[in-house]
Amino acid sequence: MQEFIIQKEEAGQTVMKYLARLLPEASMGLLRKSMRKKNIVLNGKKIEGREKIAAGDSVKVWFSDETIEKFRKKKEEVPKRDYPDFEAWVLYEDENIVILNKPAGLLSQGDTSGAPSLNEALLSARESGGSVKPSICHRLDRNTSGLVVAGKTVRGLQEMNALIKARALTKVYQALVYGKTPPSGILKGYLVKDHERNQVRYTPCAEPGALPIETHYETLVTTTAHGCTFSLVRVRLVTGRSHQIRLHFSSIGHPLLGDRKYGSRASLAASEALHIRRQLLHAASLTFPVLTDDFAYLSGKTFTAPLPADFDSVCHLGRCGMTNEKCGKRNGEG
Repeated sequence: MQEFIIQKEEAGQTVMKYLARLLPEASMGLLRKSMRKKNIVLNGKKIEGREKIAAGDSVKVWFSDETIEKFRKKKEEVPKRDYPDFEAWVLYEDENIVILNKPAGLLSQGDTSGAPSLNEALLSARESGGSVKPSICHRLDRNTSGLVVAGKTVRGLQEMNALIKARALTKVYQALVYGKTPPSGILKGYLVKDHERNQVRYTPCAEPGALPIETHYETLVTTTAHGCTFSLVRVRLVTGRSHQIRLHFSSIGHPLLGDRKYGSRASLAASEALHIRRQLLHAASLTFPVLTDDFAYLSGKTFTAPLPADFDSVCHLGRCGMTNEKCGKRNGEG
């Protein structure tokens, strides 16, 4: 028999979910049978698996040490990579959550290619060996930079995922787009996914499989450099679909600079002239709604990420005012 005391970061989940993480090689059927036979008990009492656990609770597992070791042992994993820059990506952290500034070029989550990812970096730096693994709660495209929220505890993961699902977090992006955009605009329409090409297309009318999209923007400044006119826009998503900002601006003739997937011939030529190598889109700020109970301390708080160097340098090429605060602070300031 072994006894496991629930830690603070593990509280709030069901005992079945806790056991599935504690004993990943044990089948659900075996765990349920063991609970029925009182070979697994919570605070000395018989359980069904739906019970919520709290910090300090006792879970006793009446298996042999050898069996527990076998069920705890995970299949051989690829050794973790080292991410020496991870701490520089941390913009805010408390016991429940961490807010990260993802660099462009890094995957948000791992894929079949085995390339480095933000989530892997988070696990490498913050995984404590307990039953709860920290995890990012939403994604940015590989070549998009900026703010990503992650949960470190069960409560943190539950709360952040619920806020994102309810679209309660206000996310604001900054983008550099080709041409002169109107002072402001509300873009609507529908997005259709092409899973094979990892691409989406825009349609103004509903059709089978199409998802509604809505994007609000304001133009901060329009300028010219190397004969190319481009605009800095602040963007707020009402819906949050994959590639939504890139698609919507492409649909109105103002593709993001550096966007090789949704760009036009003219925007790509401008990107070459400006030496831009990726789409210039940055998740610049996020604001929490009014929250209660355990997360009241985050109510109304806004977190911001400075522009990365490549984005910032293009801003400062402009001759018509992009050197002011509209571009955000340069890296290393404030």
